[in-house]
Amino acid sequence: MKRLWILGIGFVFIFVTLFIWCILVLKQEVSMKTYAFHSTQELDISPMSSPDAPLRLVPQDSIYITFAGDTMFDGSVRTAIQQHGYDYPFRYVRKEVGKVDYAILNLETAVTTEKEKDTVQLYNFKAAPQALAGIKNAGFDMVTLANNHAMDYKDDGFIDTLNYLKHYELNYFGAGMNKEKAYQAQKVKIKGRTIKFLGFSRFLPAVRWYEGEGPVIASAYQQDRVLNTIQRESKNTDYLFVYIHWGVEGNVRPEAWQREFARKMIDKGADGIIGSHPHVLQGFEYYQNKPIAYSLGNFLFPDYIQGKTAETGLLTLKIEGDVLTMKFSPYYIRSNQIHSISSKEEIRILQKLEKLSYQVTREGHYLFSSQPDS
Repeated sequence: MKRLWILGIGFVFIFVTLFIWCILVLKQEVSMKTYAFHSTQELDISPMSSPDAPLRLVPQDSIYITFAGDTMFDGSVRTAIQQHGYDYPFRYVRKEVGKVDYAILNLETAVTTEKEKDTVQLYNFKAAPQALAGIKNAGFDMVTLANNHAMDYKDDGFIDTLNYLKHYELNYFGAGMNKEKAYQAQKVKIKGRTIKFLGFSRFLPAVRWYEGEGPVIASAYQQDRVLNTIQRESKNTDYLFVYIHWGVEGNVRPEAWQREFARKMIDKGADGIIGSHPHVLQGFEYYQNKPIAYSLGNFLFPDYIQGKTAETGLLTLKIEGDVLTMKFSPYYIRSNQIHSISSKEEIRILQKLEKLSYQVTREGHYLFSSQPDS
């Protein structure tokens, strides 16, 4: 009887030992699992397929980047903000801009107190330094200076612009004190990913604006220079977006050369093309699943604009995994403010833009490629 009791204890000890060993092995296998995220799917990668013990990855959060069009503070806008404050023009867009991860607009003006104009221009725009507080308070983080008004008040006015942007903690790209700076991408980190921005202008009033010793606006007249810059800057980054000042003023469709140029830029490594300068909204397109917005029109302009030149909006690029999607929210410029509009008016503008686009279908505010492989 004693012998049987000892044998029983032995069996229990062996069973408990095996049970504990199984738990430890299973726990080790679970702890060795790593996860990768691609195109919104979570994939279980076993240790067998990753012999080098890869780092643990977690699903990446979606990133939202908003772009807005031509913005200036002269004329009646200057008077309005003197009366109502620098937040006044952005009162109705502030909420939407504040929701995204990063926001950029085209600052189509010098920011300076200088009085000497560059006479090569027919119109010269300038803004009081405090106007940048309105941009910052509205939720914008960065501006492009690649346009035909950044040096309206000559070199001193441009230098003032850079200094005031620094003071209000607004980044910039598309121009600089020399060519090296002008053609250098601005790099930011958003939710663990590296994103770069380049700016170019194909409408500049004088050769010295882009070929002089400095300051320099990044020119898009020389396609090879643009394409080489994109190829260089597309390295060591997750995404590269190009904001380009181009096209024909007043035309609601891009020129054939713009569509061709956009494809070349994407082939060289750009992940999206955003356009401005025509002062009206133009349509959208996808190429190689990369978004193209040909013109975002005016964003903030004096009260002389009306009709299609007063139609504006916010373009938001959603980055989800490796998928890029465009969303457009229409607004209207009225009385020196960017105003919200009715649902009926939103639909009207969105339907018009859908017709002006190239193989793009709309679902609400989102725009998708209708090509099987764009």
